[in-house]
Amino acid sequence: KYSVITTALFLIIILFFTSFSVFGKKSDFSEKENRALQTYPELSLEAINDGTFQEEYDAFLSDQFEFRDFWVKARTDILRGVGKKDINGVYLGKESYLLEKYSESDFDSDAVYENIDTLTAFLNKTAENNFVTVAFIPSKAAVLSEALPKNAAPYDTSFVPETLRENISKNVNYIDLYEPLSLHSNEYIYYKTDHHWTSLGAYYAYAEIVNGMGLKADDINAFEKSAVSNAFLGTTYDKIQLETETDTVTKYESPVKVKVNYNGERETATSLFDESCISQKNEYEFFLGGNFARVDIETDAKSDETLVLIKDSFANCMLPFLVNNFKHITLLDLRFFTGDASEVINTEKPSKVLVLYNVEKFMTDQNQIKLEAPTPENADGTGDTAEDEAILAELEKEEMQING
Repeated sequence: KYSVITTALFLIIILFFTSFSVFGKKSDFSEKENRALQTYPELSLEAINDGTFQEEYDAFLSDQFEFRDFWVKARTDILRGVGKKDINGVYLGKESYLLEKYSESDFDSDAVYENIDTLTAFLNKTAENNFVTVAFIPSKAAVLSEALPKNAAPYDTSFVPETLRENISKNVNYIDLYEPLSLHSNEYIYYKTDHHWTSLGAYYAYAEIVNGMGLKADDINAFEKSAVSNAFLGTTYDKIQLETETDTVTKYESPVKVKVNYNGERETATSLFDESCISQKNEYEFFLGGNFARVDIETDAKSDETLVLIKDSFANCMLPFLVNNFKHITLLDLRFFTGDASEVINTEKPSKVLVLYNVEKFMTDQNQIKLEAPTPENADGTGDTAEDEAILAELEKEEMQING
């Protein structure tokens, strides 16, 4: 009887969770983990023969498992209870810091070096006629090494900026951010539960970059500081969902007035901050409202300098500082941009060009190839439709009228 009952319970559990996995409500995106979830794979003889169906179905069951968040948290609590120092690719650091754990297997070596080669060629060519600066944002684990648990051995990604630096021409202005950030490693320069740096960390990098461009960085006291949230739980937390100290999102607001145009649309904003994002899951999107293919920012800064910035999301919280030094900033995010970055630079004729990436995100980026040539659907190379260009022309006309 005992065996029958045990077997029956076991089968009921399997049937229960299988039924939910197959027939339950599915989600395409996890807000908690900030990533796309595996949906039910397409069934075909070819997919079965090459094994892709089995792989995708296994990922589907894992991603769509009923009460998944509960089980993730339960697993974390158990592993932490037995003294585990890293869980699901996250180090449980000191002072409640959660730090991403990377290994060599997380990166495709050939793809990494292809990215370096592509960016090197782009920088060297662009620097022939432009003042070009490049900087890599080091990982949290590299800068906050003192916060790592004992005997932790984070993957060394320093070969990426070192290789680039060895191959770029003397005309490219290379800025090292590791040392200036390390000097402030005892300060709150990276979020504890997210992979991004804080606004304070972005400020120290801003000062290093702008001064390295030959301009003068404004003192941090020139910006109005205020905390907009004390309950931020970021993407690193989402990987393990461990009860931990929440982060504070701080706004540094410039006295400079701005006009922000998103992707050439008529709708514009007069702020670099999106207050509505504070009530959403990803509070980091408070800065600029998230990521867009192209953003143009007009300012009333007392400067004739202009900037084209090719970037990832880390740059978003640096913008409130950069607007003090540039009258116009064009942002390009290659993850969404489908035009020709070189042609945008040739059209805008900026006084400065900046390429700014987090090193790990750069290593896994599949969009650096867009720096090589324009795509067929954007043969004009500007990245804008004719209507978009007309709108941008109107904005520039308005700016000229405002500035007399």
